[in-house]
Amino acid sequence: MQDIAARVHGICFLGTPHHGSKSASIGRIAYQATVAVTGRVNLSLLRSLKQNSDVLKRIGSVFMETRLKHEINTYSFHEEHMTTKFGFIGTMIVPSSSARMGLENEDVGSIPQNHSNMGKFLHEEEVGFERVSNVLRSWVDLLLEKTPTSGMFQF
Repeated sequence: MQDIAARVHGICFLGTPHHGSKSASIGRIAYQATVAVTGRVNLSLLRSLKQNSDVLKRIGSVFMETRLKHEINTYSFHEEHMTTKFGFIGTMIVPSSSARMGLENEDVGSIPQNHSNMGKFLHEEEVGFERVSNVLRSWVDLLLEKTPTSGMFQF
């Protein structure tokens, strides 16, 4: 793990529920209905996605330590549009307050899509694609500045 972390320059999060989501309980209801049909019972994943769960706090704490130790850039994107449920109820699956980790020097932005579509880019001209690719380009530029004059990355 440390070997990988030492080689990571940045991480873009797209709608990641760092602090959980109220929608996890809605998902739990749907999941329980599926369990009734399939007979499988495993709600641990949805429990861990509830707001302020111990699992998310633990993951966040370990990530913060790793990020600081290895100087990993982070950029957290949140959705701008609500996701419609049942054809009429709109909700933010991951609100902006949960999509940001709250770290010092964390960059935050938005993508003008709902949660389901915020990482599905159909063409280069989409605003979301432009925003994510601009972040990645800026990180590549920083790496090129740090790279010896050969201009080659070591992979």
